[in-house]
Amino acid sequence: MIVPRAAPQAPADQPALALETPQVDENPPVDRPDFITALNFPDDENDVAGFAALRRALRDRGARKLVQASQDVLTLLSQDGIYTDDLRPAPAPADLWRQFAKGARGKAVDRLGGIRDQAALSLVSRRTREDTIFRDSVHHFLRCFDQMLVSFEEHATDTDLLELAETRTARAFMLLGRSTGTFD
Repeated sequence: MIVPRAAPQAPADQPALALETPQVDENPPVDRPDFITALNFPDDENDVAGFAALRRALRDRGARKLVQASQDVLTLLSQDGIYTDDLRPAPAPADLWRQFAKGARGKAVDRLGGIRDQAALSLVSRRTREDTIFRDSVHHFLRCFDQMLVSFEEHATDTDLLELAETRTARAFMLLGRSTGTFD
């Protein structure tokens, strides 16, 4: 017969350790204006408001994930001389962004991929085929942007969506989405 052992007891003079971590997130979610500003990244080292918004966004776990993924792809794109500030997408109405957030793909949302710069698209397409790190970063970024847009759109005004579309992050999404066939 097997007799179960008693659980070990801490010595009476040893206090119990409170190792439980609180379930409460001490940082509230970033507000929409700060989030949009953060996704555009600071303009230069003197952009105090941009850096403040970026710091606040990085405290929010969900926002941080997209900001970091965006920073990664923007850095990789810059290695090929592609800067989203130089790309001028054709504007798309807020309703199109809402349709995309609700799952529309292909021709229905083709205008979201408003970047048609053939040189940039060719460079991105080639690098996606040849560079696995670049490809993985692109796909991770596109997933993060897609997930963010689904939740962001629920409470966003049309103005919020149009301002989001003007960010460096959204331009990267338009370029990378166009090159990977998201809008085909």
